[in-house]
Amino acid sequence: MPTRPKPKLNLRVLILVFVLFAALATLANSFWVMFKIQKQELIDNALQANRAYAARIASGVEQVLSSDQERLKYAATLLGKGFGDSRLLAGEAERLLGQDNSFNSVLITNAAGTVIASAPEHLRLDGQSLQDQAPLRLRQPIISKAFKSIAGNLLVFISQPVFDDKGQYLGLVGGSIRLEQKNALQDLMDRQVREDGAYVYLVDSTRRVLYHPYPERIGEIVAEDPIVDAVLDQGSGALQALDAHGVEMLAGFAQVPSSGWGVISQQPLGNIQALLQETMSKVARDIVPLALFGMVLIWWLGAKISAPLSRLADSAKRLDSPDSYERISAIPAQYFESWQIRRALLLGTSLLQEKIGRLNQQAQSDALTGLANRRAMQDTLTLWQQAGQPFAIVSMDIDHFKRVNDTFGHGVGDETLRAIAGLMKQNSRADDLPCRVGGEEFVLLLPNSSLRSATDVAERLRASIAAANIDTVGHITVSLGVSLWLPGGVSVAAALEKADRLLYQAKQNGRNCVVAEGRSLAVS
Repeated sequence: MPTRPKPKLNLRVLILVFVLFAALATLANSFWVMFKIQKQELIDNALQANRAYAARIASGVEQVLSSDQERLKYAATLLGKGFGDSRLLAGEAERLLGQDNSFNSVLITNAAGTVIASAPEHLRLDGQSLQDQAPLRLRQPIISKAFKSIAGNLLVFISQPVFDDKGQYLGLVGGSIRLEQKNALQDLMDRQVREDGAYVYLVDSTRRVLYHPYPERIGEIVAEDPIVDAVLDQGSGALQALDAHGVEMLAGFAQVPSSGWGVISQQPLGNIQALLQETMSKVARDIVPLALFGMVLIWWLGAKISAPLSRLADSAKRLDSPDSYERISAIPAQYFESWQIRRALLLGTSLLQEKIGRLNQQAQSDALTGLANRRAMQDTLTLWQQAGQPFAIVSMDIDHFKRVNDTFGHGVGDETLRAIAGLMKQNSRADDLPCRVGGEEFVLLLPNSSLRSATDVAERLRASIAAANIDTVGHITVSLGVSLWLPGGVSVAAALEKADRLLYQAKQNGRNCVVAEGRSLAVS
């Protein structure tokens, strides 16, 4: 009677091959899922960070330009009372130039555009005609587009018209900012050094580069670039796109209102990918020893495994599923060998889920303070809203935090943020969720809290921070706004906006106070 050839593979080899394949498939799937989640999280965080960074720099540039315009406006008022006094004109030009390093040159012209006073003297501008006649025609404050001077220098000209007491137009006073030289604008931009591979540059409305970390690019007209298009058309936002050189960038951008200039903070996508690869390599190094241990154990037990084997192998292919631990625990272990394999798989599942949990925790936490980040806050609010659970929102902002960074540096600023985070934790209940949602902006969520109770918590927090003595900085204060969300009421977004409005009301009330719906607590 013919028989089939004897199989060359025994059960032990088949078991090893199958389990090895399942384990590798599970690891590959887990790595792929973690890779996609972590990559998108890093990209989103980079876009938001660049957007916030660009907005902060745009605000700083706006302050510099506004300060320049105010100084020129004051000078124009003085000149209008003595425009015929040549000594007054020359003295005012010298005063404006020497007041700070905002302008590289100052000039005063008559109504025909002829320079009648200027500084510094070695430029010999007196008697020359104004190169750009637009300020004379418009007779209003102007920040010019970048242009080449007669000497070939790239300039921006800021001017104010001069009128006498009767409203007659006499001429203008203006200062030039030479983009290749040191001045207040250059100093501001040069301080914006990033440690994450990002860099900042500045363009005007004609796409000309006004500032760039590579000086040779200053004055360049940017060709087709969707990021530059976005900042000039949209004003502010974030974008992942190819720049003019074909490099994929993660960019945030903001516009300077008074001049129409665009500030762009961007970093190559490759930087994010390098960071992600490093993270995944660390995860792999931690998992591989455990995987090797599991395979050796399975090889040793393979000859004695029987019925439970198929169920254990099937479960091994889905170690990353949420119910894997319960499913493996339900498999009967009638003898020591099957019990041992089940135990090894449970150990692998626990460690893998623990590592995934740590990655998720990192994605939900603010790296600087350890508080919940904006994403964790939104997830919590969604859960509470779906459960119909009322909650209070305390929106908090550090008063004059920019002074801390400007005076002591960003390192001390970071220590201050960590100290504030520690005080928030001390003043929070077990169920409360303290969050950091921006630079110096914090939110405290209080579930099942009344408005009065939340206001008392906010006041205790305010008093605790005001009384704390922070190293180097000393005493600082905060302003807080308190709102309440109830099921069936306004949306969660509206409740958050209300807390922010109340926070800004606290700022307007003098800071260091709490403003809640219908009541206000001043500094005690």
